[in-house]
Amino acid sequence: MKIQNKNIIVVACILSFLSSKLFAQTLEPDTHMQIDLEEIVVTSTKETNEMRTLPGSISFITPRMMEERKITSIVDLSTVIPNFFIPKYGSKMSTPVYIRGIGERSTGQSIGLYVDNMPYLDKSVFNFDFLDVQHIEALRGPQGTLYGRNAMSGIINVYTYSPLDYQRTKVTLSAGNYGLYRANASISQKIGRMAGISLSGYYDENNGFFKNQYDGRSADRQQSAGGRLRYDLRTSEKWIFQLMANYDYSEQGAFPYGKYENGKIEDPNYDHKGRYTRNVTGSNVNIEYKNDRIIFTSSTGFQYFDDDMHMDLDYTASSVFTIKQQQKEKNWTQEFAVKSNTENNFRWSFGAFGFSRDLKTEVVTTMKQGAVNGILQPVFDNMPPMIITITNVEIPIPGTFETPARGGAIFHQSTYNNLFIYGLSITGGLRLDYEKTELIYNTSMEMNLDVTPPAMGNMPPRQPIPYSAATNPTGAGSLSYTEWLPKIALKYELNSKNYIYSSVAKGHKAGGYNIQMFADIVRDIIEEKGKNLMSQSEDQIEQELPSAILATTSYSPEHSWNYEIGFKGDLIENLLHAEIAAFYLDVNDIQITQFVESGQGRLLKNAGSAESLGFDLSLTAYLAYGLSLSANYGYARALFKDYETDADDFSGNFIPFAPQNTFSLSAGYVSRLHNARLIDRFSVNAQYNGAGKIYWTEANDMWQNFYGLLNFKAGINKGAFWLNVWTRNSLNTDYATFFFTTGNMQLAQKGAPFQFGVDLTATF
Repeated sequence: MKIQNKNIIVVACILSFLSSKLFAQTLEPDTHMQIDLEEIVVTSTKETNEMRTLPGSISFITPRMMEERKITSIVDLSTVIPNFFIPKYGSKMSTPVYIRGIGERSTGQSIGLYVDNMPYLDKSVFNFDFLDVQHIEALRGPQGTLYGRNAMSGIINVYTYSPLDYQRTKVTLSAGNYGLYRANASISQKIGRMAGISLSGYYDENNGFFKNQYDGRSADRQQSAGGRLRYDLRTSEKWIFQLMANYDYSEQGAFPYGKYENGKIEDPNYDHKGRYTRNVTGSNVNIEYKNDRIIFTSSTGFQYFDDDMHMDLDYTASSVFTIKQQQKEKNWTQEFAVKSNTENNFRWSFGAFGFSRDLKTEVVTTMKQGAVNGILQPVFDNMPPMIITITNVEIPIPGTFETPARGGAIFHQSTYNNLFIYGLSITGGLRLDYEKTELIYNTSMEMNLDVTPPAMGNMPPRQPIPYSAATNPTGAGSLSYTEWLPKIALKYELNSKNYIYSSVAKGHKAGGYNIQMFADIVRDIIEEKGKNLMSQSEDQIEQELPSAILATTSYSPEHSWNYEIGFKGDLIENLLHAEIAAFYLDVNDIQITQFVESGQGRLLKNAGSAESLGFDLSLTAYLAYGLSLSANYGYARALFKDYETDADDFSGNFIPFAPQNTFSLSAGYVSRLHNARLIDRFSVNAQYNGAGKIYWTEANDMWQNFYGLLNFKAGINKGAFWLNVWTRNSLNTDYATFFFTTGNMQLAQKGAPFQFGVDLTATF
């Protein structure tokens, strides 16, 4: 599982360039470098409220927090955001995000992810390594009046450093157990007075945590590499132009699922290796014009990714089912926004957004000998008087699926401050959203049979007659949606630091088509043809397919209303800061993931109505100089209100895969040693992060109890250098990150065990 040569060359060139720049630097400190990054003022190009007094639930993640808690990707944000949960399982192909008890496990997405104002439209690209991040905003609740596609549960905004505002060279080298090695380097410089450029790159590898019992090799070894380029040009006080480009490569052993028996998870044991490889390339151009009345922005983005997934679909050492899937996707996005830039009480923002998404998926599901003999053949063994024998050793079921999507929206939001009385403000917004999704499918299957007619009287046994049962379903369909997404919020400032608010907003998540269930559909067609050799023509069966397939594979949009009240401010002035929000979500046509009947694939379906009731709590205490304590707690009671199937009634049950509780507690201390010769500063940080109870099934008969992970980090500093040692899951807690049932077998994935390592960082 070696990384491709071209990727090694690219990353090596980046790191070589950065290293040469690093060691060419003078060791004389740059006064600009002394700016405390925590003091950077956070602004928004679209929001009509000040970000620090936004009437909604928002978490800011600063560079200091990312360093202390080793936040290197979106998955790690679970440790700092209440009621925000991303489990680590499977592969980077899917990044399941749950906010306030609502989310998705596989297809579709409930949050929007933006990096430097460019939206990421597919969850397959959500999990990437952060490079040169200035800060992150996590907004919980519907954000449709300002942000784009599928922002029903919230928005994650990631912003990188501008080389016009901050110049430095930084290199970090890391090593740890389980074969962890990582190099991360970046440089940011001005080019004259009006332009600046930054370049960063990384390489990361580890041997994985789990071994495949079948061959004794690692089941989840990982390698990744990437880089980011940013060029900023300020032609005047009014105009700013930004050009960004990025590349990310990942190769990993994937889907390390083991049998779950008697409360224990076994190591993976399958004969067909799981693997996932992904390439992501993106670029975006941002333009900003600002005068004393308005701020106008334009954001143009392009992203391309291709991936390759191999999976043992039966997850056993027997040769039964395998799948190979390749995706190629091209995305274009364009957004224009203009907002007021005055100190008046009335502030407004208008915008338009459009996207084009072209996704082509090629899938080959293969029925190996175990499936042919153990699943298909018994169907025909019960069809006397004929004797029907399948002659295939294995049967591939190939399919090509194109699912293009187009969409556009116009949006507006206004805020009026000091409404009737000083400190009272109202914010209202509305978005008109249109989207069209298509499905163009071409799949096939062929099964060869020997059909032996029954003997007639005293006649000798008749010879087998070769027969081929084949199908080639092709077709196309489309779905389109138009949605109005309103929002209204009230805020009252008790004083300059404390305020209360309430809000109501509508959320929306698009519908679409399931393509991973086509292998089951095609197999059912072949079985039907085989069972009706003498009674039904193939043409009749084929004619009934197109409308039935589109009806079976489609799912409808999900809608929600979000009600929220909250408080933000200092409970004890300059000592204890609090953010508290209570919420209620009313969800209709909730989308949930299920395995298809055979277990060999999954689908997204609508499951009636649901609700989530709970609260978020964030506390930050500044106990003494250099000593801080923070706590985040989220509670979400997410239930099905109305969900019945043909066989079961799940109404009143908890929604699976979403934790009822999320918790994080962090304590950090940094001290400057004025008289020490060898050490300038030292730091220590401890975190305890927990999640649970998590139900794994709609029936709520399997679950993961609340579990907690203890992490440590300690470091020393001398001049431009920091040396840190760290641990994760310090108590080696056993827990499951994922559970599912396929056929009669229960499978689960263990959480990562105890890890430790060391980081060496040089910053100039």
